[in-house]
Amino acid sequence: MRVICLGLVLMTPAIGAAQQTPEKRQSSDVTVTGTRLSDSERALRDCIARKCPVDQDVAATLRHAENQFIAGKYTEARHTLAASRGRNRRFAKDYPVPVSNLLRATAVVASHLGEGELYQFASVDSLSALKAGLPADDPQVLGARIEVADAFNRLGRFDAAEEIYLSVARRAHELDLPNVAGLAEFHLASMYAAYAKTEPSIYAAGAAKAIDALLANTDPRYRQYVDAARVLKARLQLRGGDSKAVDTVIAELRAAPPSDRPVLVYAPPIESIRTSSRGAYQTINNDLGGASRTQLASLALRNYDDQWVDIGFYVTPDGGIADAAILRQSAKLESEDWVKPILASINARRYLPLNRPRTDPGILRVERYTLTALYEDKPGTRIRGHAPAPRIEVLDLSVDPPAAKDAKPAG
Repeated sequence: MRVICLGLVLMTPAIGAAQQTPEKRQSSDVTVTGTRLSDSERALRDCIARKCPVDQDVAATLRHAENQFIAGKYTEARHTLAASRGRNRRFAKDYPVPVSNLLRATAVVASHLGEGELYQFASVDSLSALKAGLPADDPQVLGARIEVADAFNRLGRFDAAEEIYLSVARRAHELDLPNVAGLAEFHLASMYAAYAKTEPSIYAAGAAKAIDALLANTDPRYRQYVDAARVLKARLQLRGGDSKAVDTVIAELRAAPPSDRPVLVYAPPIESIRTSSRGAYQTINNDLGGASRTQLASLALRNYDDQWVDIGFYVTPDGGIADAAILRQSAKLESEDWVKPILASINARRYLPLNRPRTDPGILRVERYTLTALYEDKPGTRIRGHAPAPRIEVLDLSVDPPAAKDAKPAG
């Protein structure tokens, strides 16, 4: 089982939530708001009718496709994005960023549908759109190259991903772009660490080398990536039985000044999953930024259509978790068994302390989890079906609130 977390997505979240007092805060009390599907559909239709500019067309498309996605209408969202791609893709030279965002959103929806080829092609096309109108060394182009490497990684193309991460890191160092270089190097280290879980003899040395390279960087502009590498190294030590390693790193990081936004420091692996009431428990891996190569021999749950849940939880002022629960779920959800280990992992997360009073309820986060599997051709036929190895795709639907006024650190 692969757990995929799609970061760097430029689809604007449409879910908001009302902050509540601590004594009334319950998972069932969360208010979810957003533009109605009929309204976003009408806005897109009107935009097309008046032949609005490309950037307005793309913006209206993304709003409607996002609404469809949040409503669980993944196929409809894919069709909305495909139609806009047909209208606007040829304008990438003049509108590189909007067209790239459109293609990036296409990749996200494709991943949740198990459309591996479309996910890969849309990621590459998103990069191509930026290159059509921006210099090759523009930070946005280099960032898109990292996203292509992420796509290759998640689809098991290790060598291709490794080559891109390394080349982007080298070029970013030459251009003195520490954020780009640090991101590429951390994603490379995370990929090595994930593969080292199942094939340590091949990848463990590479993971250690990549992590140590980040840790040796003394440039203060790399601080966030150095800290992330420390946590990654601690997780590797945890695998080896050193249970104190993560606690030590967490304690050091949490001694830093409080944050106005939730900053995830540690997310424990999801230990097991049960794919249906009839299925056996299967081990899955949940390394941030990476994917395992674990293959399942069998799978009881064959239906991956509309198997999704939205999980909400509060990040408390001290960096803990409260009230993690399913906010919404597909009407066709066959079983919640696969969600239970996800909730257990979320409850054990650790964030940096928030710049909020101890009595503050915290900051609400909402994440979409989709159980899916990649499509493949059945042996000896041209019939497409889901592969036997399930995947969990993750998308953050949270809306960051403004910084709390007159906040006092949690301490």
